[in-house]
Amino acid sequence: MCLCVGVAVVSQTVFATPQHNYKTYANARFKYSISYPTDLLIPQGESENGDGQVFREKSGSVEMRVYGGYNVSNETLRSRYAELIRKRNNVTYKVIRRDWFVVSALVNGKIHYQKTILRGDIFKTFEIEYDAVRGSTYNDVTDRIAKSFKG
Repeated sequence: MCLCVGVAVVSQTVFATPQHNYKTYANARFKYSISYPTDLLIPQGESENGDGQVFREKSGSVEMRVYGGYNVSNETLRSRYAELIRKRNNVTYKVIRRDWFVVSALVNGKIHYQKTILRGDIFKTFEIEYDAVRGSTYNDVTDRIAKSFKG
């Protein structure tokens, strides 16, 4: 007697997302912090006036800036958001909340992403720019950096 049982074989392809090592940069002057992938972005040293720092990829094709500044013109978050959208032609994503906004645009083949927070009379901003063709690497990295931006 033969007892035959059908067995279904399911094949699944799993794509591994590269894991990056993150370190946190904290700014004492404007009281914010942000995480960055140490295997991708190299800190260039805090600015002389202590408002922030630039991070660059070794190739120089990716740059991240984070900085704070006093709201000396008494701007609203909404007016700064509107001005940025006006200046950027190819906005691909935009959102504004009570105390922060994000604007992403495609400019000359590069993705330019900016998140700005308003706390009291201080604007805190993080920007990153990278070639659109590098999106498979930098879209997820940018998302993680943006979520880590506190202040």
